Amino acid sequence: MREVLAVVLLLAAAPALAQADRCAAISPAAQGYESVTVFFAIGSSALDDRARAAIRRAAGQIVAQHKDHVCLIGRASPTGSPQANERLAAARVRAVTDALVAGGVARPLIGAQVQGAAWGARVDRAENEADRSVTILYPR
Repeated sequence: MREVLAVVLLLAAAPALAQADRCAAISPAAQGYESVTVFFAIGSSALDDRARAAIRRAAGQIVAQHKDHVCLIGRASPTGSPQANERLAAARVRAVTDALVAGGVARPLIGAQVQGAAWGARVDRAENEADRSVTILYPR
């Protein structure tokens, strides 16, 4: 099986380093974390109304409950080149980050992993909505 590619994004210089390190070890199934998944159209990093609503709800909980960190896991589907998919997954993470910040989440609390297509890659390379997503994880 193919090794998972995890590139840690530095969303803000020094303060984000600790969050990025913390996020490197967290998976979407991590216990003790709330999980909100934001889905994207094929080849896009644009947020639609459904995505914006999910991010607003997550941001509201993160701010109201004074969470100390937020982890984002960005993905792209297995179609296309690995380099393009990694760039697309990173653009999706940036879009979700910017929306969380607009919702009141402090940028230094946000760390991320960009997994490109490696996370959900299947032998059939079929399109799957879960592979075109960013998962927002924050402590319960």
